[in-house]
Amino acid sequence: MYLITHTTMLNKFTCLFLAFTLVAAPVFSKANPTVTGKVIEKENGNPLGFATVSLHSAQNRVVGGTTTLDDGTFQIERLEAGIYSLKVSFIGFRDTLVSVEILNGAETLNVGILKLTSDAVALKSAVVTAKVPVIEQKLDKIIMNVSEAVSTDGSNALDILRKAPGVSVDPSGNILLNGRAVQVWIDGRPSNLTGTDLESLLNGTDGSTIDKLEIIAHPSSKYDAAGSGGIINIKTKRNFAKGISGSVRGSYNIAPNNKIYQGADGTLTLGYRSEKSNTTISYSPRYADGYNSFKTKTWMDNGNTLESNSYLNRYNKNQGLRITSDYFINKKNIAGFILSGIISNSADSSSADTGSRLYSGSELIEKTGTNIRNGFNYKNLSANVNYTHIFNEGTELTLNGDYYIYDMGGRTNQENYYSDISGAETKSPYIFRSNSDQYVNILSIKADFETPISKKGKLESGLKWATSLTDNSIIREDKHNGIWEKNMSISSVFDYTENIAAGYVSASYQPSEKWSLKGGLRGELTMAKGEWISSDTVTSKSYLDIFPTLFVGFNPSKQLRMGLSYTKRVQRPNFEQLNPHRYYIDASSSAVGNPDILPEYSHNINLSLGIGKHLNIGARADIIRKAIVQSPEIDEETGEKLFIWENFGKQNMYGMTLSITEYPLVKWLIINGNLFLAGMSTENPDYSKSSLYFNGNINTTILLPANFKFEVSGWYQSGLPYGYFDIKPRGDLSMGIKKSFLDNKGTISLYANDILFTNNSRVSIKDKIMSGYEFESHWRSRRITLTVSYRFGQSKGFKARKVGGSEEARRVSTGN
Repeated sequence: MYLITHTTMLNKFTCLFLAFTLVAAPVFSKANPTVTGKVIEKENGNPLGFATVSLHSAQNRVVGGTTTLDDGTFQIERLEAGIYSLKVSFIGFRDTLVSVEILNGAETLNVGILKLTSDAVALKSAVVTAKVPVIEQKLDKIIMNVSEAVSTDGSNALDILRKAPGVSVDPSGNILLNGRAVQVWIDGRPSNLTGTDLESLLNGTDGSTIDKLEIIAHPSSKYDAAGSGGIINIKTKRNFAKGISGSVRGSYNIAPNNKIYQGADGTLTLGYRSEKSNTTISYSPRYADGYNSFKTKTWMDNGNTLESNSYLNRYNKNQGLRITSDYFINKKNIAGFILSGIISNSADSSSADTGSRLYSGSELIEKTGTNIRNGFNYKNLSANVNYTHIFNEGTELTLNGDYYIYDMGGRTNQENYYSDISGAETKSPYIFRSNSDQYVNILSIKADFETPISKKGKLESGLKWATSLTDNSIIREDKHNGIWEKNMSISSVFDYTENIAAGYVSASYQPSEKWSLKGGLRGELTMAKGEWISSDTVTSKSYLDIFPTLFVGFNPSKQLRMGLSYTKRVQRPNFEQLNPHRYYIDASSSAVGNPDILPEYSHNINLSLGIGKHLNIGARADIIRKAIVQSPEIDEETGEKLFIWENFGKQNMYGMTLSITEYPLVKWLIINGNLFLAGMSTENPDYSKSSLYFNGNINTTILLPANFKFEVSGWYQSGLPYGYFDIKPRGDLSMGIKKSFLDNKGTISLYANDILFTNNSRVSIKDKIMSGYEFESHWRSRRITLTVSYRFGQSKGFKARKVGGSEEARRVSTGN
């Protein structure tokens, strides 16, 4: 079934690529005028190489750009007749702006020699004025400029996300924003993963390749409605200057615990840009050995207590390759593709003290010794083809086709030996092994169109179709009297098919300089079918949802900004949550999916107020229905726990935010901070709980002489209710120092993460559902990292195109 599916999907993808090619082909033959010239220094007449030259339309839109060659010459090709402004800039010189008129029928326009005047003041203060704040608070988003934070050196993408304002990671590996699940995008394109798969991707993404994070709490109708907490868009660094450029980076880290764990990673990025194309290739290998420790304690109604301890030594090898390319056919047509692949292998094994102890009161009545050996492999190949046609100023059509292949497998071996306090065997050993395989194919096609509806408004609309095919199988065998026998009650084969058809329309209007409006509607039709073949069970669903969005902005002055927004969102269950096979968390805990689970929905209202350059205040309300959580069940005799995914009921959050951005206490001391305070409640007909929730982070940067920077950062999250669970407080204190050298092309940094070792997961249940349950997990969060990086060639920022769009792929999960 997998091979047939794979071939069918590949044929569809090939047809899609050919269709894009046919649409784009007619535009290759059209010739357009060229602007040429030369840039020199006014003081001495020397040619000025690598200056930035850009051509702007009457609406101040960049219609062409380049950088000068070593001899100062430049040319901008494939233009159209019209009146433009030509801007030339270079650090340490005053910008030069000239008017350019291209007549109909002209082939080449030479603007002659342009002279730039040296600006001693600008050159002297370049280091200060070029510095970008680490955190920027916008009306509709928070921007974290990663490349300006010392802590990004030696870190991966997951480490960086943990430090972003309001962001946390739950025990299942899901990324949360103010306690709500979010989508993670890369360069305007969904990463399409959650849980352990998302962790794998982020752990394998080198932090030095990330330019900034865009935290969008309330996306518009243009975006997929999935994700109750919004979107975090990771914008990577792209090449702008012509020719070859790139960077190389290597880091080494140690994580002390009961021994010294080690890790190393590196990234090589190469880019080439010409007049007609821009291509980037990035390769990132990574190796780390580490550990995961789990401690649980369970109180049972019969008075017994079960204490479990698992310490798993783990290693991971990861390789990632990503290729992006844009081809500028002419001024009005751009085509491109994105190819990426991930290969990951990991394994873990338990230490000698892994096991559990069963008590009656304070008396030990049984102990279990457990030996665990696990292995996981993960392969992912994704491809995107895209084409953009610009009809005229502000009107454009973008087409995207995405295809994803996932091949995942896991193996588990577990041995449990039971004895009393004297060491005598109390019952037969419980020994089992399992092998799981999961294959996923996803095809998505999307069209987006935008056009001005007046000088003050814009209309956006689009269509999307996505198909997801998932094949899952797990073979479970138990060992009885030395013979392996298949466990039919746990072994399973589960196939899942899902089709989503979506369309949206969105309009924005600015009636005055002070007021701005935006509203939209998005409709999504979902058709899903799950076949649990091993139990001869079929589950089918079909439903249509409408998602409205509304944004209102009012800026009475440059020092005061106000905004109000409403959005409706959906959080569909990921494929692991739907899969009914059982997987083990530790020696006495396991979890199982539920094919009958329904999506959860949220209504989000946000009010924002910006005062001056540094202060932003907000109020928000998130109302969630049919929340997806795990429901615990316990065996009162053995204390073993089973966690089943289900729709819980209601979860509400009403809170306020406060953000201080890039505030200079003194010239050399910069403060960034964010606070979030909310009342949170969770309830269903059988259970309810509420509490006050607090989340805060602060970042302090000290600018030192000789290109040194010292940074101290910390964050704290109070406890909060999450379904039946109480998530306990956690925090982090980190600090580092960075030195730039070789004209800022090279950097060396030393950073210490989680110095107090407080970034760990702790949850509990102590209500009507269960007499009592506590869970605590530690990992290699405390570590010291040394990083060296070097950039070569000419590399200036280039705005990434927003291409791609398959939300479905982010829901793929290994189930490990």
